[in-house]
Amino acid sequence: MSSEVIVGWNQHLKNGNVWKVQVELPMQDTPGDDIYYYSVDLYVVAPNSNLAQYIATTMYPEYDSICVDDNPVSSAP
Repeated sequence: MSSEVIVGWNQHLKNGNVWKVQVELPMQDTPGDDIYYYSVDLYVVAPNSNLAQYIATTMYPEYDSICVDDNPVSSAP
């Protein structure tokens, strides 16, 4: 079986289907230690920002905060 259609990263960029999602995640070495936070930039392929946010929160349910850019990414990150 072979693929009949392949959509690459550049085509997703051209179509406006790549969204930058910034996620802040907690990090703790051992219970009782201070909790630190680190930020992660995710580039999610989705037709709209709401679905991109849903995908990010499903992948990282322990997030502390999340922010999706208002517009899709227009060039390679």
